[in-house]
Amino acid sequence: MDLSFSKNTVHVFTSWFGRSGNVDSLVSEPVRRPPCPCVKIKTLPPADPEDEGVESARILKYYERLSREPSIKVQTVIVARNGRILSRAHFYPYTTDIWHVSHSLAKSLTGLAVGLLYDDGLISPDDKFLDVLPKGTQIPPTARINHKNTTVHHLLTMQTGVFFNEAGAVTDTDWVRAYLESAVKFRPGTSFEYNSMNTYMLAAIVRGIAGKGVLDLLRERVFEPLGIEHIYWEKCPKGIEKGGWGVYYYPDDILKIGQLYLNGGVWEGKRIISEKWIHESTKKQIGTPDETGIYDYGYQVWCKEDRSTFLFNGMFGQNLIVFPKTKIMIATTAGIDETFQNSALYTITERYFGTPYRPRAHMEKDPSSLEALRAAEPSMMMKNSDAFIYGGTDYPVPALDGEYETAGNDGAGLSILPELYQAVHNCFAEGLKRLTVRLDGDTGQITTLEGETPHTVSFGIRKQVTGCVKYGAEQILTSSAAYPTEDGKLKIVITFPELPNVRYLTLWRQDDGLAAKWEESPGYDFMYRMMDRSFLGKLVLADRKTKAVDAEFITRRVKYFLQPTVKMKKVR
Repeated sequence: MDLSFSKNTVHVFTSWFGRSGNVDSLVSEPVRRPPCPCVKIKTLPPADPEDEGVESARILKYYERLSREPSIKVQTVIVARNGRILSRAHFYPYTTDIWHVSHSLAKSLTGLAVGLLYDDGLISPDDKFLDVLPKGTQIPPTARINHKNTTVHHLLTMQTGVFFNEAGAVTDTDWVRAYLESAVKFRPGTSFEYNSMNTYMLAAIVRGIAGKGVLDLLRERVFEPLGIEHIYWEKCPKGIEKGGWGVYYYPDDILKIGQLYLNGGVWEGKRIISEKWIHESTKKQIGTPDETGIYDYGYQVWCKEDRSTFLFNGMFGQNLIVFPKTKIMIATTAGIDETFQNSALYTITERYFGTPYRPRAHMEKDPSSLEALRAAEPSMMMKNSDAFIYGGTDYPVPALDGEYETAGNDGAGLSILPELYQAVHNCFAEGLKRLTVRLDGDTGQITTLEGETPHTVSFGIRKQVTGCVKYGAEQILTSSAAYPTEDGKLKIVITFPELPNVRYLTLWRQDDGLAAKWEESPGYDFMYRMMDRSFLGKLVLADRKTKAVDAEFITRRVKYFLQPTVKMKKVR
């Protein structure tokens, strides 16, 4: 998991999902990322699927199968083979023409940076972790006991057993020190436990050895040769790339990295990374528990033991899925309610392109199937999406114009920004004071006054309207539509094309004001599982009377946090 918790999420663990109090002193500085460059990038060359031995009809059936699965919230899919793009599907309203957050897919890039130093003879998986820390690092006495046998291999394969994890990063601005001071749960090398801070420590080690961060090292030796120009990596409070998360990338560019791996580390005749490092990274180094899905783990790469598949994976469905034997690659962006690879996305992809599928060496053209595929690609739609469910129904738009204010502390913590976005990116909202609704024909606007700052989102009625919202220094792209419902409500769906997150705001008249239900995706299902699985979640969610956790209690608390309904009074 790659969550670094926000102010409101800290409230979850300090006041039972309360929305009051001041936790500024507990939370590190928010991220300051640049706006999406939104430029035309150089991609792998295109080809018709049959030219590379893949049936157009198979790809279209794959897309259609994904669209019918309720648990899958795919945004974009690109299919490539032999270094050529066969197809790209845009699932309304998303596009591959902008960058997208990677979440833990970033780990595979950090692993690649370690491989560069391995090729230079500067680091080895067998090195003791304490021996390769940056010069000047203060190593506490407890670390020489707890971490004395921890190796770089253990960091690469998630076998350190360190307690300090993503949630702990919120309470400390010096993550290296906090990691070194942490106790361990088990003897390093004896068990797999996924922890993004292991990858962060690899990023810190790379910086110390190379004299530059993982982004600059990769840009100089990998990204520039591959023509990857637009990529951004969030940093910790000490200026070190987060390593395990925080990358924004174009999906086409991650396909280039995948092709580099398929080429055995060679790009356009030039050796970029050793074939040995790729081999070691993409083979099973340790088995993983069933709860993480159908893949085992290599060096910061998920993989199958039979080497039929390896995977760069970020939570909620940010993927590069590679089938080495057939040279097929699938890049996806999504908003699935899953941390690892438990979604049907992976089993469906394996069914269509994994073992035993074999592309043909020679294939005749299939004009009708190709035409059908090309016609579908730019306008795919999930069959359970709001646009699909509500878009074709012409219910009247309710008269909701006006300015409404919250009572007391009801709006604290509420924002256009989804709570899980705030948690992952430390981009904090100040809480809702007022909500203004303006409707004009087939378009509209909502403006939230959060703290003392207004944020406006424009939307279309049954159609998308693009825009952006600004929080501090961050400009976040939006694409929004509203759908009148049969029961007289207005459901506003705010998508963020760079992100897996979606904000849902349902409005309806009530008494002398407005009722507003706040929801998000990924949201309730994801948080419920996280709270139910985690030790800290069980402590927070335990009933104070019974000291026990039950499903009804968890449901009630998570819904209060992520699905509140707020009554607002009209002021004008």
